[in-house]
Formats: sequence, C-alpha cells, structure tokens
Amino acid sequence: MAAQQFNIDNISNNLANVNTAGFKRQRVEFQDLYYQNLMVGGTGVASVGSGVRVGGTQRDFRQGPLERSDDPLSLAIEGEGFFTVLGADGGRHYTRDGSFRLDSQGRLVTSTGYPVSIRGGSAIPRGIEELGIDKLGVIRGKANGSFQELGQIALTMFANPSGLQAMGSNLYRETPQSGPATQVEPGQQGAGLILSGYIEKANVEIVTEMVNLIVAQRVFELNSKSVETADQMWAIANNIRR
Repeated sequence: MAAQQFNIDNISNNLANVNTAGFKRQRVEFQDLYYQNLMVGGTGVASVGSGVRVGGTQRDFRQGPLERSDDPLSLAIEGEGFFTVLGADGGRHYTRDGSFRLDSQGRLVTSTGYPVSIRGGSAIPRGIEELGIDKLGVIRGKANGSFQELGQIALTMFANPSGLQAMGSNLYRETPQSGPATQVEPGQQGAGLILSGYIEKANVEIVTEMVNLIVAQRVFELNSKSVETADQMWAIANNIRR
C-alpha cells in the first residue's frame, strides 16, 4: 500500500506539471520483497512473497511538444542537450526550460532570474535592436546600422541524463550517475539545435497518466481489502483458540 501511495503521488506530480515548460515526467520502478519457501503437501515447495517496494524513479527525457512563442528570447532545444545556467551560489545548473528574458543588467536569465551561460559574452549592450538567436545559438543584434555577434549559447550533454538530480524550478544538477557535463556547440556531437521563438512543453501525456492513476488507485484498494480480509481471518483464528 505504501508503494502504491508513492506511485499515486508521483503520477499526481506529473499531472500537476503538465503545463510546466521543459518538465520531464517520472515513472516509478517497483521491486518485489523477500520470498519465503513453504512446504506444501509434504513434498512441494511454494514461494510466498512479502509484497512490493519502490526500487526507484526513472525520469523520461524524451522531447516534449514545441509550442510557438512570439518572444525571440524563448528558446527550445530540438534534440538532446541542456541549457546551462548559473545558480545563486555560482554553481552550474542545467535546464530544458528556455523561457528566457533580459534582466535590468542586460543578461539573459531564466524566469527565476538565473543567468544563462553564454560563450564570448555575459550581457547584451544597451541600444541593441532586432535581437535574435539562430539555430547554432549565436546571438546577433543590430547596432549603429549593422549586425554584430554578441556571444553563443552552448549546450551541455551528459552520458546518462536520467542520472541528473532534480532541484526544482526546472533545474537539474550533475551527479556521479549522470557523468560529467560536456559543453558542445548546438548541432555537434549529438546535441540538438536551438529554435528561437519556441517553448518546449512538458512531455506528460494526460491520458496515459490518468490510466496509470486509475490502475494505482485500484491496486491500492485491492491491497487494502487484502489486509482487511487477513485481519478478519486472524480474528476468527483467535476466537477458535478461545
């Protein structure tokens, strides 16, 4: 019952984040518990299990649907890779959420104010017009009548993205399980391309999650009934002894 309650909580979290940009759904992995071998009929052996437990959770990093945005600073990764952002502690964090904007200092930041790592630059100079970002992450803007490059957004790759640790606010942290972070240019070494004016939505499928939720609820109810029936049987056995 505890394992199924955890499963229900996980599915509820997936559904709650169906409109969260760049969110990646999680699924629960189960493992059976200790088995006890019992003699049956004097010669046979029956293996009786002790239930189920949560073995872990697996995050699904398949790409979510891309939604058109009118903001050229809204970015989506078509393919694999992560944007790199600098946390308040100066550490590097990673995200698929490209809902970026410019802050008062001209820095490209996330919706929560974390600066995006940019090669060859850190802030957009004042007076820049027609700011745009191409598929290779190159930032260009018009100043004094001509276009100039203002830096490039690189992508970060991991050998095992499923090993990343979720931190909240659509951010992930490198772990020994994920492998070291490797910065590459978009379109190189398996990395995807950057699409300006798009946002990657959550890869949560509502129908699938609702079906999983119904199944988890039914399993929880059946386990509850099993426990109730077992209690009744033990009560009958105790009354017989008396």
